[in-house]
Amino acid sequence: MRHFDLCVIGSGPAGQKGAIQAAKLGKRVCVIEQREVVGGVAINTGTIPSKALREAILRSAGHRQAMPSVA
Repeated sequence: MRHFDLCVIGSGPAGQKGAIQAAKLGKRVCVIEQREVVGGVAINTGTIPSKALREAILRSAGHRQAMPSVA
């Protein structure tokens, strides 16, 4: 039988942060996720993709203004 100090249910933003922080502190961590991809509903099917896309476009537009030769 395997032993873990912390078992995180869900790999959303909070679960990922908790798991990473515990691992940095030397804890043995397992993450249980029902989907095949990590990130949780907010990242994969919720509203964050549209916000991430918007932020990427805004960043890209700002970058283009700073360097006009970049297409």
